[in-house]
Amino acid sequence: MTAVTASAAALAAHVRLIRAAADLVEQAGLTGLGVWPEPDEIVIQVPEHAGDVPSRTAAVARLAALAGGQSAPDYRPGPTCGWIQARGMFAGHPVRIYTPVAKEQAS
Repeated sequence: MTAVTASAAALAAHVRLIRAAADLVEQAGLTGLGVWPEPDEIVIQVPEHAGDVPSRTAAVARLAALAGGQSAPDYRPGPTCGWIQARGMFAGHPVRIYTPVAKEQAS
């Protein structure tokens, strides 16, 4: 495989990942999401401006269900403490979904 065909194959794979991310968001019927097509993973953030904690938690759960995963709080110490997150697969691509939850709202 030449460098040009390897580059074309990598581009095609990334485009498929972007299309899968768009399909996931469309199927979820959610707006205002942050979507990052990483080289080998779809990353979706339900940002704070997307609603209150219960509605954002529901959005993560909806996306997680479409990706075959379940949402759960992240209690590990560090900057994600108290976040709601999920992992799954969609159209053959790993998916990571999360929303920030302020510590005072996590109770």
